[in-house]
Formats: sequence, structure tokens, C-alpha cells
Amino acid sequence: MKSYTEIRMCESLSQLIEKKSFNDITVKDIVKASQVNRQTFYYHFEDKYDCLRAYLDNQSQEIIGDVTTENWSECYLHIFRYIDMHPTFFYHIDESSASSLFNDFVLEAIVIILKKLILSLKGNCSDYIFDKKPNIQVLKYGMQGIVLSWFRGGMRENPEFLVKDIAEIDRETLMHMLGGTKSENVSNHKPQSV
Repeated sequence: MKSYTEIRMCESLSQLIEKKSFNDITVKDIVKASQVNRQTFYYHFEDKYDCLRAYLDNQSQEIIGDVTTENWSECYLHIFRYIDMHPTFFYHIDESSASSLFNDFVLEAIVIILKKLILSLKGNCSDYIFDKKPNIQVLKYGMQGIVLSWFRGGMRENPEFLVKDIAEIDRETLMHMLGGTKSENVSNHKPQSV
């Protein structure tokens, strides 16, 4: 999101979602709550789904922060904590026609973590060479599945225990999944872009 008007409309939508299902919210409700006209809304967004997507994309960027090899699992825990602070908001999205945007929000936050982790590793792990394309599919969808199962299961489990399981992936396996190879095992390598 770039403009103040976009932010205001997205914030208004998020406040409306706290009160009722996304399905029951109209563009008319959003423009009334944000005190803009319909034309302004459609100048910035295609529809209410696009507005929600913009809001969630912004939130996924904000909740992650800096990622290092030491804190990446803590950054993953931020996703659980954010959802735990806004359970009604996410319930009203998940039980609506916009539930895929909730799935996308979780996945996007995880992808941000993994991309930042790869950059951190490239800069700080001299014993590994990152010359292969990362194979993060299993990791990212596994991590997403844990968050979604936790939420849809009533958020009963302590997320710290769930994150601890992911954090215990051994270093060698994690490095391999993120495209790293032990430098002593590689000769004449040419780094590829991630």
C-alpha cells in the first residue's frame, strides 16, 4: 500500500471484518467507513477482495521483520501470535468466500521468512555455497499447513511447541532445502539466482 487513502480504506475494511463476516461487507460499507467515494475506491482497488489482499500483504511484511539464522523460527512464531491477537478477524475471513486470501497471507509471510533466511545464510555461512535453486516447497507448505491446522483446530495448542518442532530441523537438511551445499563438496561452482 502506498497512499494514505489506500491505507485508510484497508484499515476500514479490517475494522469492519472484526465486526462481521467478510461476505456481509460491501464496497458501500468500506467507502462509508473510510469516508471516501466509490470512484476513489475503484481507482485503488478492483473490488473488496483486492482491498483485503492489499491489507494482508502489508501485514505479512510488517509482522516478520529481520530474519537471521538465529531468529527465523521466532519470526515464524510471529505469524501465530498475530493471528492469535486477531482471531475474530481471521475467523470472519476464513469462513467467508475470501478464505483463500487467509491461506495466501500465511503462505506469503512464510515465503518472506524463507527468502530473508536464504539471504542471511548467503551472507553469514561461509561453509555453505548457495548455488542451487532452493527447494522450499515442502518446507513452506508444511509450515503453512501447521498454522492453518492450528487455527482451524481452535488454536488449542501452544504455538511455541509447534514452532519448536520446525526449529529442530537439522542444519544439514535445512541448508539443503534452502539451496545450500557444503563448500568442501563443491568445485567449480557458478552461483545461480534465487
